[in-house]
Amino acid sequence: MTDNDTNDTNQNTDAEPEAPAIETATEVAAETSTEEGKEKEFEFVEDPVFDVEYKGDCAYEVKVTVSLANEAKLSEDLFEELRKDAEVPGFRRGRAPRKLIERKFAKPVRGDVEVKLVSAAFQKLVKDKDLSPLGPPDVEGLEKEKEALRKEGEPLVFTLKFEVRPRVELGKYRGIEVERPVFKVEDKDIDEAIDNIRSRFGVYETVEDGEARNGDQAVIDFKGAITGEEFPGGAANDYPYILGTKRFFPEFEQALLGAKPGHTVHCEVHFPDNYSAQHVRGKVADFEIRLKELKRRNVPELTDNFAKQAGYESVDDMRNKVAERLCASASTEGNSIAEERALKAIVESSTFEIPKSLVTRIAHGMIEDRVQELARARVPATDIEQRMPEIRAKAEQRATNSIKSWTALQEIAEAEGIEVTNQDFEQEAQALSQRSGATLDAAAQYLGEEERRDSYAMRFLQAKTLRAIMSHANIVDKQLTPEEFKKEVEADSSEEAGKAEEAGKAEEAGH
Repeated sequence: MTDNDTNDTNQNTDAEPEAPAIETATEVAAETSTEEGKEKEFEFVEDPVFDVEYKGDCAYEVKVTVSLANEAKLSEDLFEELRKDAEVPGFRRGRAPRKLIERKFAKPVRGDVEVKLVSAAFQKLVKDKDLSPLGPPDVEGLEKEKEALRKEGEPLVFTLKFEVRPRVELGKYRGIEVERPVFKVEDKDIDEAIDNIRSRFGVYETVEDGEARNGDQAVIDFKGAITGEEFPGGAANDYPYILGTKRFFPEFEQALLGAKPGHTVHCEVHFPDNYSAQHVRGKVADFEIRLKELKRRNVPELTDNFAKQAGYESVDDMRNKVAERLCASASTEGNSIAEERALKAIVESSTFEIPKSLVTRIAHGMIEDRVQELARARVPATDIEQRMPEIRAKAEQRATNSIKSWTALQEIAEAEGIEVTNQDFEQEAQALSQRSGATLDAAAQYLGEEERRDSYAMRFLQAKTLRAIMSHANIVDKQLTPEEFKKEVEADSSEEAGKAEEAGKAEEAGH
């Protein structure tokens, strides 16, 4: 029997062969796509019609009409691919009749055609309108019920709903006035820094006859009782405790201050209602504490020998280098505060459009972090639940601020032609190698890992853009006392730690 005879026999039979168990129209089409597994971009016979409606807050709703000519072309392409590659029982590969292929794969091909046309239309919309979507669109109008009502000859009509990346209309970012905190390093600051160095080299020595004071190490035995009965975790022997660290109950420290070795003191401890150990929450315990041994840190004298031990040539060399380090540190911290103030001023003078889903997504992570932090602090779940409106409001505000800051930085970088280059990574690899002692190749490999590379690229772009902003800024130095400067640095450090993490989340979510 010839191939033609086989074809005729199957064309006349009423029984339709079973569909292949694994292959579908989509899979076959994917196998026959262009080189390197990349699917060929569909070229429209007639351009889709886009009815674009901007909803505000970076949200779009677009009604798309795709002519039947495009469906016919894409269907023709898919059926032709199937005819060549589909395996149908009773026929050799590629020899099944076209009409049989069309009957057999009509439904899956129709579904594939719709999916591909939606994808192609969205890509064309994004390209034609120069949009930067946050992700794939929600598609409405292709439900089975609606599709069943489509009459023959009617075009394919559906609606795309999606959000685009944040937008900003920048305010003034060149020539802004920025106040930078500075202070002059004085002898007392140098003395304090050197005392800290000496303290690190100090060793604890036993005090035979002295009174306990802050900074001393008290070796104690203690036992506690609630209504006369001892309780689990309420006793210990030879427990070393540094007075003034506030790692223990404040009543303990107060009772021990002024005590001498060998003395026994007593105190009452009121356990808070949210204490980690449930069996003592809200209860009062009587503690008996015996000071077995008292140790005091013996700090070395400031001599040339000590300076050499600490890594300097002499006391004078130590003072000079400590002063240089303090000046450099103060300058770095002051510049960091000034950069943050400059960015804040730019954000406040700019106008933003921010997608709601992006704020929600970033705020959700912040809320989870805060809830976990409170849970670790043993805050009762009921209290956390009561505070949720406040936690959520603060998280949404922080998320919004971080998105604004990162969006403004990206816009300025683009306006100024600032880019992250391989040289940035090479310089960072050299610095990392010097800091860690790792080889240059190992440092480069570490930075080159995909996830880490993106994080560092964000840091480089931020740093380079802030430097560009400051190079055009009118900087006004404000002289502060060391105490005032320290407060500003501490406040800025706390805020910056949160913002760095939030900026990373904003950038990651933005992609």
